[in-house]
Amino acid sequence: MAGTADTVLYLHHSEGVGPGWLGEAIDQAGIPTELIRLDVGEPLPESTNWRAVVVLGGSMGAYEVVDHPYLLEEKEFISGLVAEDVPVLGICLGSQLIADALGGRAYKASNPEGGLLNLKMTEAGREDPVVANLPDRVLVSHGDTFDLPPGAELLAFTDEYQHIYRCGSALAIQSHPEAGADLAVLATSRPGGGNIVAAGVDKEELIADLRAAENVLREQASRFFAAWVATI
Repeated sequence: MAGTADTVLYLHHSEGVGPGWLGEAIDQAGIPTELIRLDVGEPLPESTNWRAVVVLGGSMGAYEVVDHPYLLEEKEFISGLVAEDVPVLGICLGSQLIADALGGRAYKASNPEGGLLNLKMTEAGREDPVVANLPDRVLVSHGDTFDLPPGAELLAFTDEYQHIYRCGSALAIQSHPEAGADLAVLATSRPGGGNIVAAGVDKEELIADLRAAENVLREQASRFFAAWVATI
């Protein structure tokens, strides 16, 4: 697939983990999109000539290259995008892949983290034209974490983990501002309940909280993603 400079490319890794509210913001801006299902064997494009690339979440780790060999090529692709100054947005797994691709490291976290959490902003995060629009609370579900790549700037964190950073043309987000209750249902329906249950969160209570706050979370996410879209 050849890239097109007016199109946003999605890199997809797991069933049900799509662009969510981010996709709505891109569609509302009238920007065409393409989606590559890496999880079913669709190949990466040869060209880095895209308006922007979104690296979506997924159930695997960025380091699980034996079971998912396409991750090696994907990390090379991400590195090439940033070298060409193409805007890249990474969400959850995407943030870990960006870290690995740009000289940091993704690895198993000491404890899973999950729930509807508040993020703490660094001074740079509060001044960032995109991240300053982040929703008050975001859905978190991850069992891996990352070391920042060289030259990266941390923008937000929780008590346990780094969450948002910029590195060159890449913006990386560990949490899921694109998602509401439906993703929480999917995440907790996996064997063992996934990272949310492993983090000690009551899944039924979380899903109820997400459904109650859905309209507010969606409105906040729309502002956040619209701010990112305005930069590409």
